[in-house]
Amino acid sequence: MRKFNGKDPVNWILQMEQYFDLHGVPLLKKVCITSSYLEPDQFLWYEGLFSRKQLVTWSIFTEEMIAHYEVTKSNTTTIGKSKRDL
Repeated sequence: MRKFNGKDPVNWILQMEQYFDLHGVPLLKKVCITSSYLEPDQFLWYEGLFSRKQLVTWSIFTEEMIAHYEVTKSNTTTIGKSKRDL
C-alpha cells in the first residue's frame, strides 16, 4: 500500500478500503492504521483534524480528506490562469 501524498484522495481511499477488506480490519481501527500510510505533510493535516474534532470516524476522516485535498487540487490548478481562462 502506497502512502498518501496529497494527490487523488478518492482513489487512495478506495485502495485503503480494499486493503482493509482484504485484511479484515475492523471499522474502529481504520483511522489509526491509515495514519501510518500518510506522508509527513499529510500526517500534519491528520494531526490538525484530530485537534479540531473530538471523534474522528472513518466516515469523517474520508469526508474531511476529500474536502481538503480536492479543494487544494482545484485551487492549485487555477493558479497562474487569468480570469479569462477560468
